[in-house]
Amino acid sequence: MITLYDIPSTLPGVIWGPNTLSTRLTLEFKGIPFETKWVEYPEVEPTAKAISAEPTTIWPDTGKPKYTVPMIQDTSTGKTISDSWNILNYLEDTYPDKPSLIPKGTKGLIKVFTVEANKKLIGSALTAFNFPQSARVVNPPSQEYFATVKALEAGKPFPELEASASLKNVKAALDWVEEVIQLNGGEFLVGDGFSYAEVFVGAKIYWCIVHGKDSQLWKEIMTLNGGRWKKLVGRIETLVKAEQIASEYHARSVRL
Repeated sequence: MITLYDIPSTLPGVIWGPNTLSTRLTLEFKGIPFETKWVEYPEVEPTAKAISAEPTTIWPDTGKPKYTVPMIQDTSTGKTISDSWNILNYLEDTYPDKPSLIPKGTKGLIKVFTVEANKKLIGSALTAFNFPQSARVVNPPSQEYFATVKALEAGKPFPELEASASLKNVKAALDWVEEVIQLNGGEFLVGDGFSYAEVFVGAKIYWCIVHGKDSQLWKEIMTLNGGRWKKLVGRIETLVKAEQIASEYHARSVRL
């Protein structure tokens, strides 16, 4: 059995974090059974150390190792893996009989695409909207930690960051993704089928759920590029099995 470590929130039934959602979608797409253990942000580092998960980066202010989610534990192999890209590659290699999210010969392309898409979708578009709002929907034990850490990552305090939010920037980022799709034939980002590139973009878009489906941001995105992102979000909602997640949230049956 695989255990996925994820961050809860005050939004029942909503998987809000884009990085952990990427891993959740990967597991669901592949049909690999897993359970979720919910950890608050201040619990991530001690939990990671307790299960021997590797740090994924360093703190920019101290240079010390930084531990992040997603992390998975796989009891069938005894392995603990952190970082959504590392987890994807582990699952591809360990479970080759399951559906693949990396079409043959596309791993390098997908890696380059996700790095560039992250710069455009997160660095210049969605962060200004979603960091401040995410701080409002995480549970109280995580609120101060999230606000402090994410403001450091963004390089400015949340009020200033939120004031810079622009739908124009979001549209420009998604237009770039659409351009990549058109260059690849008009339907998929890489190859001729659904891949981790779609998972990555979909998870970033779905992060906007923290504002609610009645928000201007959500409604605007669902209309862009001929409704492409509405269709992608629909597939994501099917994969994450919203009813099952809602039950997990309410029961906390596998809460640490």
